[in-house]
Amino acid sequence: MALKKRLLILGLIPLVLSTIIIGYIVSQLISLQSSASEDVQVLLETEILRGDLIVTKQALSNYSVNSTEENKQMVDGLLAETSKQISELQKLISVKEQKETLSSIETKFTDLKSVSDKALSEMNKAEIKRQSIRISGVLNDMHLLSKQTNDWYQNSQTENKNKIQFIVWASIIGFIVVAVLSLGASNMLSRRIVNPLNRMVHNAERMADGDLTISIENVNEKNSRFEVDKLQTAFHHMVENLRNTVQSVHNIGSNVERFTQDVRSQMESLTESSNQVALSTEELAKGSQSISEDIQSTAALMAVMGDDFAQNVQQSSESAASSKVALESVENGRSSLNKQQHFAEMIADSSSTIMESVESFAQYTGEIENAAHAVREIAEQTNLLALNAAIEAARAGDAGKGFAVVAQEVRKLAEDSSVATERIGSMVGNIKNGIQAIMDASQNGQSLSTQQVDSMSVTERAFAEISGNVSTIFDNLSKLEEGMHASTERTNQVISAVENISAITEETAAGTEEISSSTEEQLRYFEQMNEQVGRLNDMTVEMKKELERFTL
Repeated sequence: MALKKRLLILGLIPLVLSTIIIGYIVSQLISLQSSASEDVQVLLETEILRGDLIVTKQALSNYSVNSTEENKQMVDGLLAETSKQISELQKLISVKEQKETLSSIETKFTDLKSVSDKALSEMNKAEIKRQSIRISGVLNDMHLLSKQTNDWYQNSQTENKNKIQFIVWASIIGFIVVAVLSLGASNMLSRRIVNPLNRMVHNAERMADGDLTISIENVNEKNSRFEVDKLQTAFHHMVENLRNTVQSVHNIGSNVERFTQDVRSQMESLTESSNQVALSTEELAKGSQSISEDIQSTAALMAVMGDDFAQNVQQSSESAASSKVALESVENGRSSLNKQQHFAEMIADSSSTIMESVESFAQYTGEIENAAHAVREIAEQTNLLALNAAIEAARAGDAGKGFAVVAQEVRKLAEDSSVATERIGSMVGNIKNGIQAIMDASQNGQSLSTQQVDSMSVTERAFAEISGNVSTIFDNLSKLEEGMHASTERTNQVISAVENISAITEETAAGTEEISSSTEEQLRYFEQMNEQVGRLNDMTVEMKKELERFTL
């Protein structure tokens, strides 16, 4: 069990026992208090009932002497109150003897009350007087009940006193038992904790003096959850580990001593080899430096040649670009010329269509002119008819006045039609003249369009020849540019290779110099390592001296 749980249980045992004892005492005291309260209530109710009976007797006696309404009401109230008090007392009394006495009182009082109520209603003073005397018998039983109640109360008080004495003695004994159990548990727990700790302190003091031959008793319970047992087990493992560690350190010290001797001899051999390497690297650095200078001069010449190639490539690229632009311009001109030729053909077609439409329109104007002549003739005939109608209306006199008005209006309409027809004829003549001018202009335009198409065909053939020549020039320049680019790339590759060789040679020279300096530093490090190995040997000797303090 864990130490925390043991300490918790040790603290809870007296607390729980004390709580049980205190709870028992409190429950008994509450029981005594409740019992005493009930006993006192019984005594009080008994005395109240006795007083009510006495007052009722006196009220009956007074009514038999003075039969007033006030006295009657008082008697009725006292009889009812007394009956109610008897009922309440029956609920409180639990002793058989007291119940029998109270039952007798209730029987007698009930009989007395019924007779008294009847006498009061009949105002029979003699009967009321007899009932006031009869109530003395009830008072005798009440006296007996009071005596029984007092005796019962005395016995109850004696029992309560005995209970209180028992509670006191039980509490004292309980607290003594709690104290004994607490002391026993504390003593047992202290032995389980203090004794192992004292043993571990003694062993730790021996370890501090360098004695590792101590043997520690191992815990019997391997899986114990008690912290002190865990501490004792851990201390045992610590001693074993420390003993093994010291033994291992002692063995390692011996191995280190032998290792330092071997390292010292090998370092001397390495120092001689490093001296030889330093001489060789110095000679190699001088040779690499001279090679680097020759390669740098070659790289400078290749760089000049590369610049010349770059200028030639640039010029050829510019020529190719110019020829490409010229070729594009020629192609654009040919395209534009083709479009113009197409538009000229469309214009010629449109001119032909216009001429055909104008000729058709000229025919329509002739027809319009014929229609105008027909309308003029109709207007003249209408005018004649209107004139005849006016003559006939004049002959008819008043009866033909309305017809004369119509004839006059028809005549005006015929005159207006004649005027409009003349205007139409004039307009048709103007239209004929305009159409003739349009036909002449259309014929002119068609002739010019035909000439323009022929001229454009000649120009298109010239542009085709120019385009072929420019294309040939552009192809030749493109091939020349590709060749120049290829030559430039090869030149750049050669320059790059020479520069790489120069850089590698310089790096080799620098590397040999660094190797030389590194070799010198390595020689210094070897000397320092020899010194460190010597110090390590001295430290190993000191460690052995310190380990001799421990007894294994």
